[in-house]
Amino acid sequence: MLLTIFLIGILLTLFLCFLALPYAFLIPPRDFPKNIPTIPFYVSLLSLFTDVDQADLYGKYLAGPLQQYGAVKIFFGARWNILVTRPAFVAEVFKCEDSLYPKSGNQKKIPYSVLAEYTGDNIISAHGENWRLYQSVLKPGLQREFEVEPILKNAHTLIRLLFEEQKLSGNGSVLLPQLLQRYTLANLSESLLGADFQTLQNPNAPLHTLQLAVKREIFKPFFLNFPFLDLLPVKSRDRARKLVVKFADELCATVLRGHRHQHDDPSTDRLGCRMIAGQFRDNMVSVFLAGHENPQLLLTSMIFLLGENQDAQARLRQEIMSVGPSDQLDYTALQNVPYQTSVIYETLRLFPPISQLLNRKTTQDVMLGGKIPVPAGTYLGYNAYATGRDHGAWGANANDFKPERWGSTVEEINANYRRVNSRASFIAFHGGRRACLGQKFAMFEARLSMATVLREVKWWIDPAWVRKMTLAGPLYPRMLRVRFERLQGTRLDEKQGFDLL
Repeated sequence: MLLTIFLIGILLTLFLCFLALPYAFLIPPRDFPKNIPTIPFYVSLLSLFTDVDQADLYGKYLAGPLQQYGAVKIFFGARWNILVTRPAFVAEVFKCEDSLYPKSGNQKKIPYSVLAEYTGDNIISAHGENWRLYQSVLKPGLQREFEVEPILKNAHTLIRLLFEEQKLSGNGSVLLPQLLQRYTLANLSESLLGADFQTLQNPNAPLHTLQLAVKREIFKPFFLNFPFLDLLPVKSRDRARKLVVKFADELCATVLRGHRHQHDDPSTDRLGCRMIAGQFRDNMVSVFLAGHENPQLLLTSMIFLLGENQDAQARLRQEIMSVGPSDQLDYTALQNVPYQTSVIYETLRLFPPISQLLNRKTTQDVMLGGKIPVPAGTYLGYNAYATGRDHGAWGANANDFKPERWGSTVEEINANYRRVNSRASFIAFHGGRRACLGQKFAMFEARLSMATVLREVKWWIDPAWVRKMTLAGPLYPRMLRVRFERLQGTRLDEKQGFDLL
């Protein structure tokens, strides 16, 4: 009799938990702030059932509440979070990131997920002693002086491949993202990692094809919103997990093959000597992702914006032409081309490579901005796409591509950059003590790449391309198709035996 009552009690409890489970998703926790709006739960699921992209979702559901309140409650990653975008709120998060808003990445937030298997414990998501170790190892290599020649060589190869692919496409245009991925992977491997991924020479290079396969699995909206489903014995997720492991193993093996020497001195700043194997693996994946994907997204968005704004493209080309021969570009001279710096910053403002991060967890009850009560243990983050379009910081034309808003001289542009960066109204490189360590290399690669391309070709968006942004993950033009045309009297025009069109 007692056993029967006990079993009935267990079944009743499980049944009630089952009934209550949807409410945990549909409604934010009771202790969440009441004075900011709630983005409806279903908004996170729309991309599963419709072709609505992230920019459309932002415009329809997020832009209004975020412009008015600067923060909202939003469902993502199987939990409710606080998303802040008002520069003053973001600045507070950066300022108090150690004491009140420390990093808590996927390895802690959803440690059972395929995504956590992919990213691990790395310099971007780690906190405390681990982060200090990773920074001490990675910072010297990421902020050193870089050689111009590998980037220029690869940029000229990229231009050749653009025309080869355009000729073979059958529709007179190039599908840009994958080709740019091969290009930025080549730059990363040769300029930063001391290895050669062979991605420009071989369209089926292992790391390129593995990365494409991993992306298809990682950025599925359903599993991004409900990562706990990775705990279930689902064959497709088991395959995804094995694919992630295979990719990481191939990456580490390729990089290690490029370094024949060994480092036994524990005081060295070399990446492989001061970390255990798991830390090396996780940070190698992190450097791989940030080191190629962020430049790839920046170049994609910049080509997109300049393709839509032909006057800006022509003006920038005219300034670049005054610097010198394309195979002898002087990087110091490029840094003093005002309009190019403005175009890069304006692209990053409108399309930051990492558009949203929800990877911080409050250590105690916090009054954000002096008026939004955020309970301890709440996951919180920011949306750089929204902050870059904040009307209070950027004016009524915040959604418009206007490079001239940054200034007309190098001094004025740099002063404006320092101002908006310190106020957290420009957070493409994040901010505070955890600002992006790869900013120097990203600007180096962007300046040289665009200068080389602009001197050789002109381009415009394929009229047949459907103007859509990505559904999930990084926000950028989806499946962007571009038409290229050589410029007369350039290196390509003079090269014999090369059929461009």
